Amino acid sequence: MNIFRMARSFVQPYQPSFLVMFVTSRCNARCPFCFYAERTGSATGPEELTTEEFERISRKCGKIPYLLLSGGEPSLRDDLEVVTGFFVQNAGAQFVTIPSNGLLPERTVSIFDRLTSTFPGVHFRSAFSVDFPDRRHDEMRGVPGCLDSIVEATRGIRELKRTRPNLSLDVVTVYMKENEHIHPELREWVRESIRPDNHELHLIREDWPDHIPAGLDLDCFLVQAEEYASEGRMKETRNLSAFFRGLNDQYIRSLGRLVRGERISKCFAGRKITVIDETGKVRLCEFRREILGDLRQDDYDLRRILRRSRGLFRKMNREKCTCTWECAVSTNIVCSVRFHPRLLLSAFKELLRWR
Repeated sequence: MNIFRMARSFVQPYQPSFLVMFVTSRCNARCPFCFYAERTGSATGPEELTTEEFERISRKCGKIPYLLLSGGEPSLRDDLEVVTGFFVQNAGAQFVTIPSNGLLPERTVSIFDRLTSTFPGVHFRSAFSVDFPDRRHDEMRGVPGCLDSIVEATRGIRELKRTRPNLSLDVVTVYMKENEHIHPELREWVRESIRPDNHELHLIREDWPDHIPAGLDLDCFLVQAEEYASEGRMKETRNLSAFFRGLNDQYIRSLGRLVRGERISKCFAGRKITVIDETGKVRLCEFRREILGDLRQDDYDLRRILRRSRGLFRKMNREKCTCTWECAVSTNIVCSVRFHPRLLLSAFKELLRWR
């Protein structure tokens, strides 16, 4: 792990430290609450970036320590391992997260088996979505047997973790109206049936600018978010685990202000956390609809597009844009010096907790 390279990526103004890359809009589930449902429901595939295009992007994007491969369902891409390898070898990715709905258990386990073996110096995080502990999960996802597939997939990941210290198993639950009052039961089921390294709670999204749906019990959400952080963690082998968990603690402590529409810091969306969709469009963030540029029209040069967009970044901050997007808020905390003392203290407490 190259700490110097990670630190340098945060210092350079138009060098992303966190890249969210939608590798496909295709999905084999039909979740009505998905913020990307408009794309997944009409996905045909031909416009998706090709393997060769991803390689060109990886050679021109600079050094990016944290990579999240999203979708759609990422495992539906036959070249997912190859694409991941480009960003490890060419962009220096050191932490790679691949979320999944778990519907392709054998394929998912096989992908992580080969990636963790090929790149032992990179830490991979497999993240599965679980919103109910019973058939209601299948009903919400629109696919019979989805929860059983997740149990099968996570069983394979747990077995793989025995010999692969560079692999984590995480579960993410979406807080929504339909599951507001079952979270203690859900946490217990996940703890017994999946036994993840981390179980996190994320708030369901609304279309921008109304980023929090009306009618949710936000006080309940804030309490449950803390409960997940308290009860949903196990000892793990991830490098900088204490830092990442301390960062998550700071995010949770900020949620009370964020859900009220307050702003906790300057936003670094676009610059330090960058989103690329499956067609090569560079987006300001996952919430807002502004497009910064098209990699296909800009010689696949991501940093050129970001430098050209600095006026939009300034406009966004003049407007005091705020939201609850976990990845962006966490990046903002890391990039904001005033958070550093609290972040270091939280990380130190996590380090002592798991000694």
